[in-house]
Amino acid sequence: ANDISGDLDRKIQGTAQLHYGLARARDLDTSDKEACSAFLSGVREEYTQFTGILTINPDGSLFCDSLRTNRTLDLRDREYFRQALMAHGAVTLEAVFGRLTGTSVLQIAYPVRAESGQLKFILLASFNLKKFAEYHDKRLSSDHEILLVDRKGTVLVAPQGGDWTEPAGASIASSELFKFAADPNREPFRELTDRNGRTSVWAVASSPSIRDAGLHIMVGRSKDGLLAPGNRRLYQGTAL
Repeated sequence: ANDISGDLDRKIQGTAQLHYGLARARDLDTSDKEACSAFLSGVREEYTQFTGILTINPDGSLFCDSLRTNRTLDLRDREYFRQALMAHGAVTLEAVFGRLTGTSVLQIAYPVRAESGQLKFILLASFNLKKFAEYHDKRLSSDHEILLVDRKGTVLVAPQGGDWTEPAGASIASSELFKFAADPNREPFRELTDRNGRTSVWAVASSPSIRDAGLHIMVGRSKDGLLAPGNRRLYQGTAL
């Protein structure tokens, strides 16, 4: 699980570097909405890990976006927006379902300010969590499951064919698995039995950025797989 969270941390840092560069682009510091959207569309073609890149006005309204939807959106209720209003020189994070695409994303926002400190606009990149989880799922053995859940217990990415959760968008807030993930004093891993009587061992990724995003990344593996001769040592001595 920590390998996955470490990779996501690197993706966040990479996005922060992209934002720092884009903040200086003249094509974004403009009142021409179509030109701004066209520029971001070109950037998005080079960075396919994002479902979209957009700019937000200080009043919370969507200005331009790489999808060139020309939609009107009010984003004042988003946590990343409220935090970005107060931030200086740092990205803010929130794991949500994107309103333009409906896809589970990690919103990575950066406030672009004038030399005076006045906010000009907020840059937002929507990192595709579904594609990210699918990539790591392919790297793991077939008896692993990856589950991504927000701070309220809403499923963002469900395991493919897993027995542990409802589909994306449903809540597992009352489940023992979510209570384990949300416990700040949790042990490294925990055995849990699913509704079909199968026991799995779960671990939860932990890093400051992932906690800031309100994201829980959980990796489970069947106990039978862990107790195979070649895996007993891993089960006895370490978390996943």
